[in-house]
Amino acid sequence: MPLPGNHTLNTEHLTAYTPSCGASPVAAYIRVPFRCRVLKATGILGGAITTADGTVTVAANGNTLTSFTVPQAGSAAGQLFSAVPASPTYLNEDDVIVLTPSGASGAAVPMHFSLSVRTA
Repeated sequence: MPLPGNHTLNTEHLTAYTPSCGASPVAAYIRVPFRCRVLKATGILGGAITTADGTVTVAANGNTLTSFTVPQAGSAAGQLFSAVPASPTYLNEDDVIVLTPSGASGAAVPMHFSLSVRTA
């Protein structure tokens, strides 16, 4: 089994949770504790979505950082989805990151989010 990529000592993971990324989506929020660069955004489904694909938009300070699609076909609990910002994205202490699910269907499908950041 290959080893995962190395993480430097100044790489941190910020987490958030939404009780529903399906039919009645609820945004999740993360407070940025220090100046940093966003490396990757991920989401893990807590159940299957039905009928339609979903999208999770990651934004801070009114600007979209990145987004990722959550396909309905074959969706199940424990599936991981991720996105890397197209260009370097820097945040300041006390910025708020908003992870907004949309478009998916299914009642109360939870999702866990993680944001990998590197201190500036």
